[in-house]
Amino acid sequence: MKKKLIWLLFPALVLSCQVQDAEELAAAGEEEDLWEAYDPSSAARYSKPKGDNGPLTLPPDVKPCTAPAVYDLFARDKDLGSVTISNDDKNLYVTYFTTKSLQKLFLWVGADLKDMPRTQSGNPVLVNFFYKAHANNASTYTFTISLDELAKRKLDCNKNLLFVAYAEVDGEHAFGGDFPIPCFNRWAFIMKYKIICCSAPEPPVSDDETAFAKGNWVFVQGGCNEFNPECLPGLNISNRWGWAINADEPLEFSFDIYAGAAKNDITKGTKVGRLAVEYATVVINGNPTAIGTITYIIDTGWTMKELHIYAADNRPTTAAPGQYGHTVKFPSGSTYYQYTINFADPDVVNDGVWFIAHAVVNPTPGQ
Repeated sequence: MKKKLIWLLFPALVLSCQVQDAEELAAAGEEEDLWEAYDPSSAARYSKPKGDNGPLTLPPDVKPCTAPAVYDLFARDKDLGSVTISNDDKNLYVTYFTTKSLQKLFLWVGADLKDMPRTQSGNPVLVNFFYKAHANNASTYTFTISLDELAKRKLDCNKNLLFVAYAEVDGEHAFGGDFPIPCFNRWAFIMKYKIICCSAPEPPVSDDETAFAKGNWVFVQGGCNEFNPECLPGLNISNRWGWAINADEPLEFSFDIYAGAAKNDITKGTKVGRLAVEYATVVINGNPTAIGTITYIIDTGWTMKELHIYAADNRPTTAAPGQYGHTVKFPSGSTYYQYTINFADPDVVNDGVWFIAHAVVNPTPGQ
Protein backbone atom coordinates (compact mmCIF):
# COMPACT_ATOMS: atom_id res chain seq x y z
CA MET A 1 0.00 0.00 0.00
CA LYS A 2 1.31 3.38 -0.98
CA LYS A 3 1.91 5.51 2.13
CA LYS A 4 0.72 9.09 1.85
CA LEU A 5 2.68 10.06 4.91
CA ILE A 6 6.01 8.39 4.16
CA TRP A 7 7.59 11.82 4.62
CA LEU A 8 7.26 11.35 8.36
CA LEU A 9 10.03 8.78 8.19
CA PHE A 10 12.67 11.22 7.00
CA PRO A 11 15.26 11.56 9.82
CA ALA A 12 15.17 15.36 9.92
CA LEU A 13 11.42 15.34 10.48
CA VAL A 14 11.45 12.48 12.94
CA LEU A 15 13.77 14.49 15.15
CA SER A 16 11.30 17.40 15.19
CA CYS A 17 8.11 15.38 15.68
CA GLN A 18 6.44 14.48 18.89
CA VAL A 19 6.82 10.68 18.84
CA GLN A 20 3.14 10.05 19.43
CA ASP A 21 2.15 12.37 16.58
CA ALA A 22 4.50 10.71 14.14
CA GLU A 23 3.39 7.21 15.03
CA GLU A 24 -0.27 8.12 14.95
CA LEU A 25 -0.19 9.79 11.56
CA ALA A 26 2.30 7.39 9.95
CA ALA A 27 0.05 4.52 10.95
CA ALA A 28 -2.89 6.28 9.28
CA GLY A 29 -1.56 5.37 5.84
CA GLU A 30 -3.79 6.37 2.96
CA GLU A 31 -5.19 9.87 2.54
CA GLU A 32 -8.64 8.92 3.76
CA ASP A 33 -7.04 7.40 6.86
CA LEU A 34 -5.16 10.64 7.47
CA TRP A 35 -8.51 12.42 7.54
CA GLU A 36 -9.80 9.92 10.08
CA ALA A 37 -6.61 10.27 12.12
CA TYR A 38 -7.36 13.97 12.47
CA ASP A 39 -9.53 13.72 15.56
CA PRO A 40 -9.63 16.81 17.83
CA SER A 41 -10.81 14.64 20.71
CA SER A 42 -7.38 12.98 20.72
CA ALA A 43 -5.83 16.38 21.41
CA ALA A 44 -6.67 15.99 25.10
CA ARG A 45 -3.20 14.78 25.88
CA TYR A 46 -1.83 18.10 24.58
CA SER A 47 -3.70 20.14 27.21
CA LYS A 48 -6.22 21.31 24.63
CA PRO A 49 -6.99 25.02 25.10
CA LYS A 50 -10.50 25.99 26.09
CA GLY A 51 -12.62 28.35 24.00
CA ASP A 52 -16.25 28.96 23.15
CA ASN A 53 -16.20 27.65 19.54
CA GLY A 54 -17.25 30.91 18.03
CA PRO A 55 -18.64 33.12 16.96
CA LEU A 56 -19.59 31.93 13.48
CA THR A 57 -18.77 34.76 11.06
CA LEU A 58 -19.69 34.75 7.38
CA PRO A 59 -19.02 37.30 4.62
CA PRO A 60 -22.06 39.44 3.76
CA ASP A 61 -24.64 37.81 1.45
CA VAL A 62 -22.86 34.44 1.41
CA LYS A 63 -25.21 31.44 1.53
CA PRO A 64 -23.11 28.38 2.41
CA CYS A 65 -23.74 25.10 0.65
CA THR A 66 -23.26 23.22 3.93
CA ALA A 67 -22.82 23.95 7.62
CA PRO A 68 -19.70 26.11 8.16
CA ALA A 69 -16.87 24.88 10.37
CA VAL A 70 -16.06 27.22 13.26
CA TYR A 71 -12.82 27.10 15.25
CA ASP A 72 -11.44 29.28 18.00
CA LEU A 73 -8.45 31.51 17.26
CA PHE A 74 -5.90 30.70 19.94
CA ALA A 75 -2.75 32.49 21.03
CA ARG A 76 -1.46 29.52 23.01
CA ASP A 77 -4.33 29.05 25.50
CA LYS A 78 -5.96 32.48 24.97
CA ASP A 79 -9.13 32.58 22.89
CA LEU A 80 -8.80 35.74 20.77
CA GLY A 81 -11.63 35.11 18.31
CA SER A 82 -12.62 32.59 15.67
CA VAL A 83 -11.98 31.24 12.18
CA THR A 84 -15.03 30.23 10.11
CA ILE A 85 -14.63 28.04 7.02
CA SER A 86 -17.48 27.88 4.50
CA ASN A 87 -18.21 27.60 0.80
CA ASP A 88 -20.94 28.48 -1.67
CA ASP A 89 -21.22 27.38 -5.32
CA LYS A 90 -18.30 29.59 -6.43
CA ASN A 91 -15.81 30.14 -3.60
CA LEU A 92 -14.24 28.82 -0.43
CA TYR A 93 -14.25 31.38 2.40
CA VAL A 94 -11.95 31.50 5.42
CA THR A 95 -13.06 34.30 7.75
CA TYR A 96 -11.02 35.52 10.71
CA PHE A 97 -12.80 37.33 13.56
CA THR A 98 -11.59 39.03 16.74
CA THR A 99 -12.79 41.74 19.09
CA LYS A 100 -9.26 43.09 18.93
CA SER A 101 -7.26 44.01 15.78
CA LEU A 102 -5.91 41.78 13.02
CA GLN A 103 -2.59 42.48 11.35
CA LYS A 104 -0.60 39.91 9.31
CA LEU A 105 -2.51 36.85 8.11
CA PHE A 106 -1.19 33.64 6.51
CA LEU A 107 -3.28 30.70 5.28
CA TRP A 108 -2.44 27.26 3.90
CA VAL A 109 -5.08 24.92 2.41
CA GLY A 110 -4.37 21.38 1.23
CA ALA A 111 -5.25 17.72 1.45
CA ASP A 112 -1.88 16.47 2.73
CA LEU A 113 0.35 18.11 5.32
CA LYS A 114 3.46 17.08 3.39
CA ASP A 115 2.52 19.75 0.81
CA MET A 116 2.63 22.56 3.40
CA PRO A 117 5.75 24.78 3.13
CA ARG A 118 8.04 23.90 6.01
CA THR A 119 11.65 23.94 7.10
CA GLN A 120 13.85 20.83 7.23
CA SER A 121 13.15 20.68 10.96
CA GLY A 122 9.40 20.51 10.26
CA ASN A 123 8.28 24.06 11.10
CA PRO A 124 5.75 25.69 8.73
CA VAL A 125 7.19 28.59 6.71
CA LEU A 126 4.36 31.11 6.95
CA VAL A 127 5.77 33.57 4.41
CA ASN A 128 5.64 30.81 1.78
CA PHE A 129 1.96 30.12 2.32
CA PHE A 130 0.09 30.90 -0.90
CA TYR A 131 -2.58 33.02 0.79
CA LYS A 132 -1.39 36.03 2.78
CA ALA A 133 -2.69 39.48 3.63
CA HIS A 134 -2.47 42.40 6.03
CA ALA A 135 -5.81 43.14 7.69
CA ASN A 136 -4.84 46.73 8.64
CA ASN A 137 -6.20 46.36 12.18
CA ALA A 138 -9.68 45.28 11.05
CA SER A 139 -11.71 42.99 13.31
CA THR A 140 -12.67 40.63 10.46
CA TYR A 141 -10.98 39.49 7.29
CA THR A 142 -11.98 36.90 4.68
CA PHE A 143 -9.80 34.99 2.24
CA THR A 144 -11.99 34.26 -0.79
CA ILE A 145 -10.63 31.34 -2.82
CA SER A 146 -12.18 30.31 -6.13
CA LEU A 147 -13.41 26.71 -6.25
CA ASP A 148 -12.15 26.60 -9.86
CA GLU A 149 -8.67 27.51 -8.59
CA LEU A 150 -8.83 24.76 -5.97
CA ALA A 151 -10.06 22.24 -8.56
CA LYS A 152 -6.83 22.79 -10.53
CA ARG A 153 -5.02 21.47 -7.45
CA LYS A 154 -7.51 18.57 -7.24
CA LEU A 155 -9.08 20.14 -4.17
CA ASP A 156 -12.68 20.02 -5.32
CA CYS A 157 -16.13 18.98 -4.12
CA ASN A 158 -16.33 16.29 -1.45
CA LYS A 159 -12.61 16.67 -0.80
CA ASN A 160 -11.39 16.56 2.80
CA LEU A 161 -9.13 19.55 3.39
CA LEU A 162 -6.73 20.62 6.12
CA PHE A 163 -6.12 24.26 7.02
CA VAL A 164 -3.41 26.18 8.86
CA ALA A 165 -4.63 29.72 9.60
CA TYR A 166 -2.23 32.12 11.31
CA ALA A 167 -3.08 35.63 12.52
CA GLU A 168 -1.21 38.38 14.24
CA VAL A 169 -3.69 39.81 16.77
CA ASP A 170 -2.54 43.00 18.45
CA GLY A 171 1.02 41.70 18.20
CA GLU A 172 0.18 38.20 19.52
CA HIS A 173 0.66 35.08 17.39
CA ALA A 174 -2.53 33.04 16.97
CA PHE A 175 -3.70 29.94 15.04
CA GLY A 176 -7.19 28.69 14.28
CA GLY A 177 -8.08 25.23 15.56
CA ASP A 178 -7.22 23.07 18.55
CA PHE A 179 -5.30 20.06 17.17
CA PRO A 180 -1.49 20.46 17.22
CA ILE A 181 0.40 20.42 13.91
CA PRO A 182 2.50 17.23 13.74
CA CYS A 183 6.25 17.78 13.35
CA PHE A 184 6.01 21.38 14.49
CA ASN A 185 8.48 22.32 17.22
CA ARG A 186 6.34 25.18 18.50
CA TRP A 187 2.65 25.42 19.37
CA ALA A 188 0.32 25.73 16.38
CA PHE A 189 -2.94 24.15 15.27
CA ILE A 190 -4.69 22.71 12.22
CA MET A 191 -8.36 22.68 11.17
CA LYS A 192 -10.41 20.48 8.84
CA TYR A 193 -13.30 21.07 6.44
CA LYS A 194 -15.01 19.22 3.62
CA ILE A 195 -16.12 21.17 0.55
CA ILE A 196 -19.71 20.31 -0.35
CA CYS A 197 -21.08 21.48 -3.71
CA CYS A 198 -24.44 23.19 -3.62
CA SER A 199 -25.81 20.88 -6.30
CA ALA A 200 -25.26 17.84 -4.08
CA PRO A 201 -28.30 16.70 -2.05
CA GLU A 202 -28.00 18.03 1.48
CA PRO A 203 -30.02 17.64 4.65
CA PRO A 204 -32.47 20.49 5.29
CA VAL A 205 -30.66 23.59 6.45
CA SER A 206 -31.45 24.29 10.08
CA ASP A 207 -33.25 27.55 10.76
CA ASP A 208 -32.19 27.55 14.41
CA GLU A 209 -31.51 30.99 15.87
CA THR A 210 -29.66 31.66 19.11
CA ALA A 211 -31.36 34.16 21.40
CA PHE A 212 -30.58 35.94 24.67
CA ALA A 213 -32.58 38.06 27.07
CA LYS A 214 -31.18 41.59 26.78
CA GLY A 215 -29.61 42.37 30.12
CA ASN A 216 -27.46 45.21 31.44
CA TRP A 217 -24.04 43.57 30.87
CA VAL A 218 -22.38 42.19 27.70
CA PHE A 219 -20.09 39.16 27.39
CA VAL A 220 -17.38 41.16 25.58
CA GLN A 221 -15.27 43.99 26.99
CA GLY A 222 -17.07 47.00 28.39
CA GLY A 223 -16.87 50.43 26.83
CA CYS A 224 -18.12 51.94 23.61
CA ASN A 225 -17.11 50.02 20.47
CA GLU A 226 -18.65 48.21 17.50
CA PHE A 227 -19.26 45.10 19.64
CA ASN A 228 -20.90 47.11 22.42
CA PRO A 229 -22.97 49.84 20.73
CA GLU A 230 -24.85 50.72 23.94
CA CYS A 231 -21.59 51.13 25.94
CA LEU A 232 -22.69 48.60 28.57
CA PRO A 233 -20.30 47.22 31.21
CA GLY A 234 -18.62 44.04 30.04
CA LEU A 235 -17.78 40.67 31.60
CA ASN A 236 -14.87 40.17 29.15
CA ILE A 237 -15.44 36.39 29.09
CA SER A 238 -16.05 35.79 25.37
CA ASN A 239 -15.98 37.17 21.84
CA ARG A 240 -19.60 36.20 21.17
CA TRP A 241 -22.61 38.46 21.43
CA GLY A 242 -25.02 38.09 24.33
CA TRP A 243 -26.06 39.69 27.61
CA ALA A 244 -26.17 38.96 31.33
CA ILE A 245 -28.55 40.43 33.91
CA ASN A 246 -27.10 41.81 37.14
CA ALA A 247 -29.38 42.80 40.03
CA ASP A 248 -28.22 44.22 43.37
CA GLU A 249 -31.70 44.62 44.87
CA PRO A 250 -35.09 42.87 44.62
CA LEU A 251 -36.17 42.72 41.00
CA GLU A 252 -39.49 42.48 39.18
CA PHE A 253 -38.86 43.31 35.55
CA SER A 254 -39.36 42.14 31.97
CA PHE A 255 -36.46 41.83 29.51
CA ASP A 256 -36.83 41.53 25.73
CA ILE A 257 -35.42 38.36 24.12
CA TYR A 258 -33.53 38.93 20.86
CA ALA A 259 -32.39 36.40 18.25
CA GLY A 260 -29.48 37.00 15.90
CA ALA A 261 -28.37 40.31 17.43
CA ALA A 262 -24.82 40.18 16.07
CA LYS A 263 -22.31 42.44 17.83
CA ASN A 264 -24.95 43.10 20.53
CA ASP A 265 -26.79 45.34 18.08
CA ILE A 266 -30.52 44.81 18.53
CA THR A 267 -31.22 46.55 15.20
CA LYS A 268 -29.57 43.51 13.56
CA GLY A 269 -31.66 41.05 15.56
CA THR A 270 -35.29 40.06 15.92
CA LYS A 271 -37.36 40.35 19.09
CA VAL A 272 -38.76 36.86 19.68
CA GLY A 273 -40.21 37.15 23.18
CA ARG A 274 -39.69 38.43 26.69
CA LEU A 275 -38.23 37.21 29.95
CA ALA A 276 -40.03 38.00 33.21
CA VAL A 277 -37.77 37.94 36.30
CA GLU A 278 -39.03 38.17 39.85
CA TYR A 279 -36.33 37.93 42.51
CA ALA A 280 -35.70 38.76 46.15
CA THR A 281 -33.28 37.62 48.84
CA VAL A 282 -34.77 36.22 52.04
CA VAL A 283 -33.25 34.55 55.10
CA ILE A 284 -34.07 30.85 55.36
CA ASN A 285 -32.74 28.98 58.41
CA GLY A 286 -30.29 31.81 58.95
CA ASN A 287 -28.95 31.71 55.37
CA PRO A 288 -29.51 34.46 52.78
CA THR A 289 -31.29 32.78 49.86
CA ALA A 290 -32.33 34.12 46.47
CA ILE A 291 -35.86 33.06 45.55
CA GLY A 292 -38.20 33.90 42.70
CA THR A 293 -38.96 32.88 39.11
CA ILE A 294 -37.60 33.30 35.60
CA THR A 295 -40.27 32.97 32.91
CA TYR A 296 -39.79 32.67 29.15
CA ILE A 297 -42.70 33.95 27.08
CA ILE A 298 -42.09 33.49 23.34
CA ASP A 299 -43.87 35.63 20.76
CA THR A 300 -46.35 34.29 18.24
CA GLY A 301 -44.52 33.07 15.15
CA TRP A 302 -41.62 31.55 17.12
CA THR A 303 -41.00 28.42 19.18
CA MET A 304 -38.23 27.28 21.54
CA LYS A 305 -36.23 24.10 20.90
CA GLU A 306 -34.10 24.41 24.05
CA LEU A 307 -33.02 26.87 26.72
CA HIS A 308 -30.16 27.42 29.13
CA ILE A 309 -30.28 29.44 32.36
CA TYR A 310 -27.53 30.79 34.59
CA ALA A 311 -28.70 31.92 38.03
CA ALA A 312 -26.17 32.42 40.83
CA ASP A 313 -24.57 34.76 43.32
CA ASN A 314 -21.25 34.54 41.49
CA ARG A 315 -20.36 36.61 38.44
CA PRO A 316 -20.49 34.45 35.24
CA THR A 317 -17.14 33.15 33.98
CA THR A 318 -18.31 31.47 30.76
CA ALA A 319 -20.53 32.43 27.85
CA ALA A 320 -21.04 28.81 26.74
CA PRO A 321 -24.78 28.08 27.28
CA GLY A 322 -24.21 24.39 27.94
CA GLN A 323 -22.24 25.31 31.07
CA TYR A 324 -24.87 27.60 32.64
CA GLY A 325 -26.21 24.90 34.94
CA HIS A 326 -29.83 24.51 33.83
CA THR A 327 -30.79 23.09 30.42
CA VAL A 328 -34.20 22.13 29.05
CA LYS A 329 -34.95 20.71 25.59
CA PHE A 330 -38.36 20.78 23.92
CA PRO A 331 -38.61 18.04 21.24
CA SER A 332 -42.00 19.37 20.14
CA GLY A 333 -41.19 23.03 20.74
CA SER A 334 -42.52 25.36 23.41
CA THR A 335 -43.50 29.00 23.85
CA TYR A 336 -43.54 29.11 27.66
CA TYR A 337 -41.29 27.95 30.48
CA GLN A 338 -40.90 28.94 34.13
CA TYR A 339 -37.83 28.29 36.26
CA THR A 340 -37.79 28.54 40.06
CA ILE A 341 -34.95 30.59 41.54
CA ASN A 342 -33.50 29.12 44.72
CA PHE A 343 -29.82 29.49 45.52
CA ALA A 344 -27.58 30.66 48.37
CA ASP A 345 -26.96 34.39 48.15
CA PRO A 346 -24.30 35.48 50.65
CA ASP A 347 -23.15 38.20 48.19
CA VAL A 348 -19.65 38.18 49.67
CA VAL A 349 -18.29 40.53 46.99
CA ASN A 350 -21.28 42.86 47.14
CA ASP A 351 -22.12 42.61 43.43
CA GLY A 352 -25.69 41.32 43.65
CA VAL A 353 -26.95 38.28 41.72
CA TRP A 354 -26.48 37.26 38.09
CA PHE A 355 -28.75 35.72 35.46
CA ILE A 356 -28.25 34.68 31.83
CA ALA A 357 -31.22 33.47 29.78
CA HIS A 358 -30.40 31.78 26.46
CA ALA A 359 -32.69 30.00 24.02
CA VAL A 360 -32.58 28.26 20.65
CA VAL A 361 -35.62 29.35 18.67
CA ASN A 362 -37.20 28.63 15.28
CA PRO A 363 -39.78 30.45 13.20
CA THR A 364 -43.10 28.62 13.48
CA PRO A 365 -43.86 26.81 10.19
CA GLY A 366 -46.41 28.68 8.13
CA GLN A 367 -45.82 32.00 9.90
